[in-house]
Amino acid sequence: MSNSSQTHDATALNAQLDRRLFELESLLKAGEALQGELDVFNLCNLLMTMVRERVRADQLAVLLNDEEGHMVSVEAVQGLPEETCDLSFPADQGILWSLIKAGEPFSVVDLEGRPRFDEIFAKHELERLEGQLWIPLVMPGAVVGVLSMSPDRDGKAVSASQYQFLNRLASRAALAIHTAVLYRSIELARKDLDRSLHHLSLLFDVTRALSAVQNLTTLLGMIIDRAIEAVDAEKGSLMLFDENTEELAIRVVRLPNKEVEKKINDGEIKCNTFKRGEGVAGQVFDTGVAHRVNNTDDDGNFKATEGNHARSLLCVPLIADDEPIGVINITNKNNNGTFENEDEEILTALADQAAVAIGRARLYEAAITDGLTGLFIRRFAMHRMNEEIKKARRYGHELGIVMCDIDHFKAVNDTWGHPAGDAIIIAVAQELKNGLRIDVDIVGRYGGEEFLLVMPATDLEGTRVASDRCRQAIEDLDTDVGGGRKLKVTMSFGATSLGPNDTAETVLKRADEALYVSKEGGRNVVSVLEPGEGDGDTTKEETVPDVGESQEMVQLDATGTPDDTAE
Repeated sequence: MSNSSQTHDATALNAQLDRRLFELESLLKAGEALQGELDVFNLCNLLMTMVRERVRADQLAVLLNDEEGHMVSVEAVQGLPEETCDLSFPADQGILWSLIKAGEPFSVVDLEGRPRFDEIFAKHELERLEGQLWIPLVMPGAVVGVLSMSPDRDGKAVSASQYQFLNRLASRAALAIHTAVLYRSIELARKDLDRSLHHLSLLFDVTRALSAVQNLTTLLGMIIDRAIEAVDAEKGSLMLFDENTEELAIRVVRLPNKEVEKKINDGEIKCNTFKRGEGVAGQVFDTGVAHRVNNTDDDGNFKATEGNHARSLLCVPLIADDEPIGVINITNKNNNGTFENEDEEILTALADQAAVAIGRARLYEAAITDGLTGLFIRRFAMHRMNEEIKKARRYGHELGIVMCDIDHFKAVNDTWGHPAGDAIIIAVAQELKNGLRIDVDIVGRYGGEEFLLVMPATDLEGTRVASDRCRQAIEDLDTDVGGGRKLKVTMSFGATSLGPNDTAETVLKRADEALYVSKEGGRNVVSVLEPGEGDGDTTKEETVPDVGESQEMVQLDATGTPDDTAE
């Protein structure tokens, strides 16, 4: 062998060794870079960048294998439309899957550039990846995924050294990606655990709080507050089913506009009601299945008014003893977010606890309220009055006490029957509730057509004004008693306030004496006795306002038929 031949061979060998050394150094650096990254998406992009530095491919995609879902899905792409990230194919497709498991790079097109796997490529649109060479990402015992690579932009075939480099790089990338996927799974599991613990803590707190609340109105407010907080939303409402009207009606709302919120909760603004199956709320109530909407414009169950200012909605049923009793509506996820499965899960769990508490509160409410009017029964009204007397003594507050009853009520029953009398009592009770402060003042049915009003933190003048407001509302009332008849009645009031030496018995007796003054003074009036006045002597009186004799008569129907018989 000549010296020139030996020199040429030595040069070629040195070049080959240099190339191998460069490839080894490149693989070593690539391995270090890959092992230092724990984000799956970043790893996939790092792998594709390394491949593009080695070969002149413009379109690359990394598809990862989901062993639980048995699907291979695009994780990241370079040089391809973002829509291709939606592509996937099953991990059990005959020859294609067998080649991926084998772990050696292979061409997915024939010599003429046509797909070798026509059926699966056409069915799952894999040709959109523009790949011709697929490089499996495998490691012992696991198929991590596959790298799809387009042809060299200059039309050059992948050289043997490039082929070998890519195959080794894929092996290192498979290990790094597999580690990152495990890390992601652990992180997701930890977040799920943290979320579950948070939900359990929330439900425990809610259950403990709800179990201590017996007042239904307070309870409903607490439920909607916790529901909105649990799913991080903007507003919400709680609706209960009214057996009489067979409709869902709002019982409490929470809104960004607190003025409107108060008017709705106080009954000044009336909201829509829904029948079974009507709108989202009616559908959820009827089916007992939660409904989640993240674009109200696309949901046909929305009525025009229901969708106002609502971008998204999560509605869950309230079910007690296997019977639906209402729904919780939560609207507009904060920060323009969307309601997800976990939001539905926590709200459903909260609703289950809430429904039990509502059922218990309703039983308690039924035990302390009058079945006809919904007002407190006499015994409970007296109990509440005693509580307010103690508070007034402790904190030095004023306390107004009023006794009132319907004028000439016996004539209503005698002339039109007891159903008409019941209709009058119901209407009067509602006006008394409407004229006083919700959740502050106490309205009780003392007996028959007589009522007790207790007004905490209210002086005698404030008590008189509130009483006169109720008196006027009742005088203006036309009550439908059936048969096309409407009756008008009036009411007399006796007002006083708690004195320094008063007991429940003495203050109640003085309010009753003031009521007697109203009856003797012409009816349909508010009479006031100050602490210390009266003492059983009904000659000490103050009648407000002064009314004429015509107001002694009760207008019993729309024609004004009078009756001046006994009460």
